[in-house]
Parts: sequence; C-alpha cells; structure tokens
Amino acid sequence: MGLHSATWRIHASAVDDLGLLEESLRWLTGDHCELTVERDKSWHGSEQTILETTTKRKKAALKALSRLGDGVLKGLLDEGVSKRIDDEKNMHIRIRLSDLVRGEVVLVSENNSVAAAKGQFKIEAYPGSEPSDVITKTILSMLDS
Repeated sequence: MGLHSATWRIHASAVDDLGLLEESLRWLTGDHCELTVERDKSWHGSEQTILETTTKRKKAALKALSRLGDGVLKGLLDEGVSKRIDDEKNMHIRIRLSDLVRGEVVLVSENNSVAAAKGQFKIEAYPGSEPSDVITKTILSMLDS
C-alpha cells in the first residue's frame, strides 16, 4: 500500500514568474507528471494562472512525497497526519512558495497566510485499513531507507 497519485497546485498572479513556478512544480512532482495551465480571473477580478502538476503513477507519487525531505516528513509525523486527511482519503500539504522556488521545502502552518503550493496525495487505503495508518507506514518506510 502507499499512494495512488500526487498533485501540486499553485495559484499565480499576473506578475509571478510562471516559468520559475512551473520548473519548481515539475521538480517537486518528478519526471512523470502532467502539467496543466489554466488562465482565469480571480474572485476579485484580477488575472490569475493556476499551474497544476499531477502524476497518477504509484511509484512516481511515492517519489513526489519523498521529495519533501526527511525533515518535513518527520514534521508531518510529529504533528499527526490524521488532521491532514479528508473524507476522500487525500492528504493535504501546503509548502511555502518563496522557499520552493529556491529548491527548499518548508511546511506552512495552519494559521500562516503566505503564498503556498498546495499538495494533495491520494492514499491507497482499502476497506478495513485506516488512511492515517497507511500514510504513516509509508512515511516511516521512506525514512528508514
């Protein structure tokens, strides 16, 4: 068991460097990702671009999770992963965008409103297994290797 997929999303304004953001997302998601770019208007009316990378390959999704690094993975375990998992068995993570473009991964705390890349990892959990237990075992196996 592990992950079914991994998705990272960034909401960018008209003044953001889309090439740099795209490169950062591709690094974070890995080689086997699909990139979608959607241009629209924000709720306030200004132009925005939504960049999204997705991988639906299980090994690639695990690799994308491991790219968070040991420190972040340990931090996720320390704070408890269960509060990050929704009813659809997705684990949600937000990382600081200003650090990501420098090749660093730093978790964003709940009460911090900074520009962030939003990650969603679909947990491979079946009836009878608890998604939080599955993702905890998956992270622990990454830390042990």
